[in-house]
Amino acid sequence: MDIWQEIRKDQECGAKRLVSEYGDRLFATAALLCPNEADAEELVFRSFEQAIRKIHLYEPRGEFFSWLYTIMLNLRRMDLRKKRIELVPLGSLDELSRVSDPFVRTLVDSSGKNAVGKALGAISPLLREVITRHYFEGESVAAIARDLNVSEGTVKSRLFNAREVLQGLLSKGKRS
Repeated sequence: MDIWQEIRKDQECGAKRLVSEYGDRLFATAALLCPNEADAEELVFRSFEQAIRKIHLYEPRGEFFSWLYTIMLNLRRMDLRKKRIELVPLGSLDELSRVSDPFVRTLVDSSGKNAVGKALGAISPLLREVITRHYFEGESVAAIARDLNVSEGTVKSRLFNAREVLQGLLSKGKRS
């Protein structure tokens, strides 16, 4: 039985499965979007809470995690609009050490976790969103395009721009 079906059938058991299967992955992403661990934990909790409350709206077209991620991202955006602050990565950037993507590995190996985290905090939220989802979460360009309601070409363009900006920020940091 798919997780969304289980939540609809038995909310308590489904909620336990939801946290068990997606808790670590969602927290890793929240840690890149929030300024500290407590905010990341709260964001994950609120995301699970809303997902359970809104499970009747889920349509199994794409990946369940994409739907869950979208809920979390929308909650974070609402928080930022209320506070009028920018997304910043978590001070503890341990998650960067676990990312296996060659682009991210090269950035971390050449500049260090802290420099990459600082650079991620400096790029626009629009670019940070696609780069985080693609390189840190391993989502496909097609899935990101579908969730953001843009073309795959737009996502590819944003990824290209994000890579260029990150590399520029990191190379500028080395010269300083």
